[in-house]
Amino acid sequence: MCASEIKRAVNSFKPDIIHAHDVRVTVLTAMVSGKIPFISHLHVNNTDMQKPGLKPFLYMFAVKRAKKLIVVSESCLSQYIFKKQIEEKTIHLRNIVYTPRIERLFTKDPLNYKFDFAYIGRISYPKNPERVARVASSVLKLCPDAKFGVIGDGELRSEMEVVFRKEGVIERVVFTGNLPYPYKALKQAKCMLMCSRYEGTPIVALEAMTLGVPIVSTPVDGLNEIISDGFNGYLSDDDARLCSSVVELIVNLDMQRRCSLNAIKVAQHINNISNYKNTLISIYDEAIQNNIL
Repeated sequence: MCASEIKRAVNSFKPDIIHAHDVRVTVLTAMVSGKIPFISHLHVNNTDMQKPGLKPFLYMFAVKRAKKLIVVSESCLSQYIFKKQIEEKTIHLRNIVYTPRIERLFTKDPLNYKFDFAYIGRISYPKNPERVARVASSVLKLCPDAKFGVIGDGELRSEMEVVFRKEGVIERVVFTGNLPYPYKALKQAKCMLMCSRYEGTPIVALEAMTLGVPIVSTPVDGLNEIISDGFNGYLSDDDARLCSSVVELIVNLDMQRRCSLNAIKVAQHINNISNYKNTLISIYDEAIQNNIL
């Protein structure tokens, strides 16, 4: 997307307000929005926003023009290099998922996967897929009958495969590629493994919890806000503990059921469509009213 495309859309639709998602679109919107108020919505706590550089500098000036900044996790603001310049106009609004949609799409997949644990997402640098492969390999060595599913695709898939081959477990790893409806494959797993370098509040984590799938993850960003260690999942930055947590959820059915039920309870609390909608409407109304004044 470029500035001219946004400008054409603005001229065509003549919106009362613009909702710009993430850094690039926010900067471009600030350039072409004219007198139309806009909101910036930051979804990821990218590490390049935590140190001086052109990208965080341009974003800071763009947000100064915005009526409000929405962040999906507290760390998106707290670790931003220029947070003091924009914190007064920032609101924390956690991502949600629409549960009826997940339930409806779950039934569209006729296949059965029977993964004991799974990773789902882009196979790219922010998700640290090689670390996922190392931890998963350790789990597979301790659980000789277990199967690991990698749901998704990306430029680092071959690097994951190298790790699995080196560790001698590639035969029990299934790469599904991108699934149009990944929910059954996820639901049939006993837990989901994540080793992200940074996040926002990942939609896939909310989907997993909605389906009752406990998450074992590195303690990054919004995951710290939705996972309570030992309650509805596990958090650790230590590979050995990540491994042991996955193994526990595979072999200890009572613990898995307890974490699964707790994950559903937390997801139900988070996924409040009415509250989310009302908050957005309030933000829009305030921005438009202030623009008139």
